[in-house]
Amino acid sequence: MASVPELLSTFETTENLSEAEAALDQLATMDLSPDVELGQCYDSLAEVAAENDDFALAVRAQRRALEHGCRHRDLGREMLGWYLLKAGEREEGEAVFAALREERPDDPHLYSLFGAARSDSDDWEGALSAFEKALELAKETADEPLIGRLRAERQECRLALGLPPDEEDRRAEGHPFSAQELTSYAIAWFPRDQGAAALERWPDLGDDLEDPDAYCRTIEARLREMRAATGQTPSAAPLNVEALLEFAAEQGLEPNTGAARSRFAALLGRRGETVPWPPGRNDSCWCGSGRKYKRCCA
Repeated sequence: MASVPELLSTFETTENLSEAEAALDQLATMDLSPDVELGQCYDSLAEVAAENDDFALAVRAQRRALEHGCRHRDLGREMLGWYLLKAGEREEGEAVFAALREERPDDPHLYSLFGAARSDSDDWEGALSAFEKALELAKETADEPLIGRLRAERQECRLALGLPPDEEDRRAEGHPFSAQELTSYAIAWFPRDQGAAALERWPDLGDDLEDPDAYCRTIEARLREMRAATGQTPSAAPLNVEALLEFAAEQGLEPNTGAARSRFAALLGRRGETVPWPPGRNDSCWCGSGRKYKRCCA
């Protein structure tokens, strides 16, 4: 019988997805040390399977990832719903998203990802409904980059359905959300050396920033959600507190709002002043912890 190191090596090096799955399934029957994150391994397998259009395997692997404790559980559930839709298991996929919406009824990012999952499985009417709800919620946050992207995605659905332009379409056409903007889309993030300054200025961010590792894992989940929802790879926009205050003053924004941080992140993205994501699994983590990505936020 193969040892744990041998099975992990097989999983990490083989290009055969069936072999990788078999290695993980065998590991699941063994006593493993805490540093072997089986849930994360299954999560990685699900992502690779989806990239190779093997959605039956993606579903199996994502289920096992959730069973064995992947780090980003909410994102794992979102991706399970997506993979189920792509695998033709529409009823179950819709049920997964319904449960998530019940838990997070006011989250425009969830509805955006739901719309992307539906459109990716050619359910254009369903996608339109999800993007319209996402747009409605995004307007309440004044998150202009998100609103712009949602208008463009809503417009794409309407074009696919042969619907005539409406007011939101005209707004999308007036300020099209280009491929360059999508590519440079960035997630706002306070680096570790800015956490104390941000907390001093805005104590209400304590729940987010008091644990830097947990905070960075939350940003990692948002980066993955953005990649899933847009098909593009975002980056992490490092927010400097003083620069954010200056930007907010120039734009007439309240600096302690998500809208101000998001718009500043978009500006940093356009300038190319962001941290590339994701790094290689054996490279240093993007979050600045000094640990390898696979041992940190991955």
